[in-house]
Amino acid sequence: MKKLNRYVLVSFLKPLLIGYGAMTVLVLMAELMERLDKIIAGKAALSVVVRYLLALWPVRSMELFPVAALLATLLCLGQLSRRMEITAAMAGGVHPWRLVSPILSVGIVLSVFSWGLGEALTPWANREVKKLWNTDIRHLTTPRSSRFDQVTVAGAGVFYAIGLLDVDQERMENVVIDLVENGGPRRQWQARTALWSPDGWRLFSGVERTFSNTNALTKQKAFEEKQTDRLEKPADLVPRELETDDMNMRELLQHIRRLKILGIATRKAEVERYMKTALPWANLIILVLGIPFAFNKRGGKVRAVAVALGVAFAYFGLLQVGRAVGQKPWCPPLLGAWFANVVFLAIGARLFWRMRSLS
Repeated sequence: MKKLNRYVLVSFLKPLLIGYGAMTVLVLMAELMERLDKIIAGKAALSVVVRYLLALWPVRSMELFPVAALLATLLCLGQLSRRMEITAAMAGGVHPWRLVSPILSVGIVLSVFSWGLGEALTPWANREVKKLWNTDIRHLTTPRSSRFDQVTVAGAGVFYAIGLLDVDQERMENVVIDLVENGGPRRQWQARTALWSPDGWRLFSGVERTFSNTNALTKQKAFEEKQTDRLEKPADLVPRELETDDMNMRELLQHIRRLKILGIATRKAEVERYMKTALPWANLIILVLGIPFAFNKRGGKVRAVAVALGVAFAYFGLLQVGRAVGQKPWCPPLLGAWFANVVFLAIGARLFWRMRSLS
């Protein structure tokens, strides 16, 4: 059994690596060709273009992994099926689950790796891609603004939620300042207005709250004016323009919490948060759907490529449908984000159950 598993694993890994490498090159070259006119117009240095493509690699890999894995499955099992090796193994008492277990194991590893890539590298890569493209290639400049609405900023042990920040006037309106220890608030100031001075922010018309180690409110006191020791300058509180793709799950969760404090709708951000867990598992779920197709003895490499592309387009199309539906008030964000996974897993499980008859 170990020899059979090793044989299937080697037969799967070879087309997986070749397919992933080929698709990565094609996608990056297509990106380069599409933007070549703007790269030439911006007179970007070769080193900048190389850095741009390298930063783009982990971003595109999140979508390429499932397609490469599905294509490798169709090529590997399709070839084994046409050679009657699968039929021989099953005639010897090998259950289809045992036969494809090495491929499913790789799918799990790919899913975990994709999740780690999405948490550790992809957010930085997204920011780097935008910076290189807008600043170093196109040389775009952003007009300076001094007034910012609905600002949320986190620092070392402090969290600001600001309704209006005026940098020139050194003023805040509708502000909440949380002093955080061990992951929970210990003191909170909420004020209608705040003015900055070298001694720290001075708050007006607000409430001071104190919390216990269990995050329970222990004291609350109103004030007309209060001098704090918070020395963050107004310029330090200017928000970074981050999109959900530029944040990992922890940062996105903090972002959602800040939006809720300001009374801003968070449904879109919540859908994107659940998307960060749904997309990596596409590697395994698409394999579950693709394996029964691979057991078909008919067709060759052209059919395998066509099936892989068709399934990939259907999955990512359904993923976008779920993303849009998840933002509706009647649909839970978790269900919207996982909609494509649930549908494909149900279809794949049904086909998987009938796999003996497909061999």
